[in-house]
Amino acid sequence: MREKKLPRRILQYLAGLICMAIGLVLLKRTYWGVSPITAVPDAVANITPLTLGNATILLHVLCVVLQIAVQRKVTLKSILCLGVGVPFGYLVDFFMWLWDPCHLSLWQKLAALVLGIAIQGFGVALISGCDMMLPAPDEFNNVVARTFGKKLGNVKMCADAVYVAAAIVINCISVGSLASVGISSVASVLLTGRFVQLSFRVLPGMRMEPFFGSPDGA
Repeated sequence: MREKKLPRRILQYLAGLICMAIGLVLLKRTYWGVSPITAVPDAVANITPLTLGNATILLHVLCVVLQIAVQRKVTLKSILCLGVGVPFGYLVDFFMWLWDPCHLSLWQKLAALVLGIAIQGFGVALISGCDMMLPAPDEFNNVVARTFGKKLGNVKMCADAVYVAAAIVINCISVGSLASVGISSVASVLLTGRFVQLSFRVLPGMRMEPFFGSPDGA
């Protein structure tokens, strides 16, 4: 059954990556901050020649290295997470290039904020539903929670706090502002999960049986 649904899983996963990239760019273009996971790549991109997509790829690589260090082994999921981070970074740069408005009114920014969070939440639901592999930062949270017996929600909250703190430090030292953290960051934390739940309620067929089996066999 898993093999029969593999083409659908792949298409759903790719659709999820595209939605997440579009949502990320919409939030970025509000200039009101980005989601916590994107805050560090955004801060790095602000002070280096790296694009936001390239900085995102580096964060994914770092999270894969940390996964391997925590687990003390290389798993198939780790390798796949590394492979997913690269095309995701390129998608981010593509949509950044595709939509580069010179100016947005307040109402346009508010629309971009709501749409960005909604589309990003839908993308997260698509990826979670096909149960193949999460983006590297999210999979790292799962690895930490599973390895140390912690609640995933608490691990994610701590990880988001670390991302935000690191972004604030980088921005304050380099550009003297909180360029990567703002209204969009707070709204993303509060609302993304709700849009994920709404997506599953509206389209319950997105959920598939586990692809890798139980976590212990991953």
